[in-house]
Amino acid sequence: MSETKVPLFLFRVIFFPIIILLEIAMGILFLIVPYFPVEGAIVLSGYATIFGWFLTVSALFIIIGSTLLFSSAFNHKNNRLREFFESDRIMRIIGFLTILIIFVQIVLLSISQIFYTLYSTNIGFVYMQIIILSVVPPIFLYFLANFTENQETKYALSKEAPLRIKLTALWMIFLTMVTQIFATSWEFVIIGLALLVSSYFFFYLYRSAATLTPVILIIHFAFSVLMTVLSFVFMDETIQNLINSGEPITTTDAVLLTVFIFIIPGLISIGLAQSFFRKWVLAWIKEARPEPEMEIKLEMAD
Repeated sequence: MSETKVPLFLFRVIFFPIIILLEIAMGILFLIVPYFPVEGAIVLSGYATIFGWFLTVSALFIIIGSTLLFSSAFNHKNNRLREFFESDRIMRIIGFLTILIIFVQIVLLSISQIFYTLYSTNIGFVYMQIIILSVVPPIFLYFLANFTENQETKYALSKEAPLRIKLTALWMIFLTMVTQIFATSWEFVIIGLALLVSSYFFFYLYRSAATLTPVILIIHFAFSVLMTVLSFVFMDETIQNLINSGEPITTTDAVLLTVFIFIIPGLISIGLAQSFFRKWVLAWIKEARPEPEMEIKLEMAD
């Protein structure tokens, strides 16, 4: 094995087994943990609810995708297997499908809270699980961008990409996933899908995505400002509603939630959005993904 392939090999044999073990553990938990109904008093085990099975099936598909990506780390004697696991296109399709399933899993976790609270009557554990899962897709994307060494095609997370481009790509996909904490409202699922599609096109450095991405980030900043203002204006009512629903919360807790859920993410978005108004950033994207007409003109000039 060449030295250039060692980092990718180590990435596969460390990262994907961790994801596999994590999803196995969650799949088992989804079937055996108690589901506390939002209304009613009958506590059910996961295997007795449709959400328990849906969440477990999603974990199973993520395990399959991660196992296939893990298997690409090894040399296979069979020609068909070798062609399969060494194909950039196939591995990226598997990777993107796995990311989509993680998105579905997060949405299911959030939507289940309309009907049941998992683990205990405190939904904090579910939110923590969603945040942890939201960290996984950006790492998947980094792997997909650097699946092979010395590749000609550049992506937003290629090693040669400027740090601002990398941070924007990582933030976009993380924001897509963690936003689904609010997927109890269908509009957030739709917003999440729009963010997911935008993240996909930005990953490939399409010109339209380079224009659309800063617009989305600015909209997110404006949304964060609006929600921050509303949170402080109606803080007393919000705290009282949460206390009435059984969620113990203080004014300090409410302020901290506003800071970490709206203010800090909003500042990150506007900070990354302003990067796209720098000429060298757009120039790098144009150079990384030249239009077909430009390539023809360059060839004719040669």
